[in-house]
Amino acid sequence: MAKIEVRGLENNELTAWDELVASSVQGTIFHTSDWLLKTASSQNLTLFILGCYEDEGLIGGCPLLLSNQYNLLKIASSTVELTPYGGMVIANIESTKRRERELHNNKVIAAIRECIVQQRFDYVNLVNSPGLQDIRAFTQNGWDSKVYYTYILPIGGDIFDWISKNARRSVRKAQKLGMYATQHFDTEMYWDLTINTFNKHNSQPPFSKEHLVSMLNMIKDKGVGEMWVARTSSGEIAAAEVILRDSKNVHRWSAASSEEHMYSGAISLLLSEIFNDVKERNCTSINLMAGNIAHLSAFITSFNPDLVPYYGVELHNNKYKLLKELKTRLTR
Repeated sequence: MAKIEVRGLENNELTAWDELVASSVQGTIFHTSDWLLKTASSQNLTLFILGCYEDEGLIGGCPLLLSNQYNLLKIASSTVELTPYGGMVIANIESTKRRERELHNNKVIAAIRECIVQQRFDYVNLVNSPGLQDIRAFTQNGWDSKVYYTYILPIGGDIFDWISKNARRSVRKAQKLGMYATQHFDTEMYWDLTINTFNKHNSQPPFSKEHLVSMLNMIKDKGVGEMWVARTSSGEIAAAEVILRDSKNVHRWSAASSEEHMYSGAISLLLSEIFNDVKERNCTSINLMAGNIAHLSAFITSFNPDLVPYYGVELHNNKYKLLKELKTRLTR
């Protein structure tokens, strides 16, 4: 009988981890070692990647970002700001039989789940990628669940054939104003535009400038994405988008825009150019994110994407529950 072992990965095993991520249905850029290491260092977190081995072969894993809040709570999470999801990664098996695939996935999840429980964290939060559609191995063992949403847009043909009339109108409006889109990477500009975007909603970014710039620099240095900007006829930047790429998907990771040009159609023009670029690269779809915030969803749906759920699971002990209740009372 094959021996299953779950343990933390060593630094010299990160190449094997990235190979698993690249081949797995669940694997995304947010699971890669480059992304995780930069995120952990930027957020002062400890990265702990659990690997599931069968006869010494890596068949699955789960990265955890660890913190010790107030020196009281041991917390493990797959997500932080600017990392929308992570969670389970499972090696694919060559089988057309659902039973065999489910047994394989459940075997990996069960082994990792039990290892996480043995770590005695006060709180665990795993937000899995859209590639993991079955979380019963968690929920049937006492974990709570949450449902999140993203928008996946199939790419093909002329974009004007499948986007809505409102989206087409916005693109044409921007074109009539002489706006145009190009690739341009400028971290300072992007931070200023991000501040402007949140100010429109009377709020502040939930992440620091240092964290955003750190991730942007990694994206540029590693060549895993591009920054696109929409400019006015005079060259002023009206909107910007950061697009990420991994072995399977293209992701619309971050967006920002100027309040002054909010109704110019700049964002729609910018996205239409990005969609054309994605098509020219022979990619079949793009993950548009934006499914969990109402005003963002209202805009994105004008491009007629598919709504796709993804799932989170949580586990907490009484200590975490009591401290959370105490904090709630103190902030009322």
